[in-house]
Amino acid sequence: MAIHDVKLERLRDISMKEFSEFGRIIGRDEDTETGKYNLHPVDAKAAVDNDMIKAYWDLVPFEPSDQERFSMGMLFLKSKEPGEPINWTECHRETYEFFFPLGGKQLIFVLCPPMDVPKPKKTRAFLIGPDEGVMLDKGTWHYPPFAENGITPCLMPRYGKLAIRRGKVTNAFGAEWNTDGIGFMEGHLHALDTLFFGGEFTKDEYNVRIVL
Repeated sequence: MAIHDVKLERLRDISMKEFSEFGRIIGRDEDTETGKYNLHPVDAKAAVDNDMIKAYWDLVPFEPSDQERFSMGMLFLKSKEPGEPINWTECHRETYEFFFPLGGKQLIFVLCPPMDVPKPKKTRAFLIGPDEGVMLDKGTWHYPPFAENGITPCLMPRYGKLAIRRGKVTNAFGAEWNTDGIGFMEGHLHALDTLFFGGEFTKDEYNVRIVL
């Protein structure tokens, strides 16, 4: 299978509406965007706007639920060799994931919109940060984020169907979830209903390469 070249784009040049097929940009003043689209309320307005603070309390309002959980993760992202092919991707169909690069640094994310089979031609690569992060929508295909250069600390909250793997099958939320394979670790909290595509995970081919 031929390698599909994906141009690296700066997130700051992308509108919230354009990015909405992948998820939501976090950290941008809501007054710069209007209209209703995926994961975006209609014309969000600040709950407080005075000489001390401008605050949006509920940009992504999650309803309380005993079917979903919240976790806080911390990543230390490493760099990849320029031009190194990416041959696999994953998605979490029941979980939102947030990524906020810290220390004034940036991260690179290779994303494909939610669909049954990820397509290289639908895949895009974004340079994210240092003053913005993203929330990936449920089902968004993604290769793990990596650093532009050097080690980049990254805050990673998650919300959705999360549970601890105990054996090859995880019993949670009244159902059995397949958590067998190298993508899951015994005793660790995982995003359930996680799919992998390509690489060492499946026989499918998925080959993309970032170009500048």
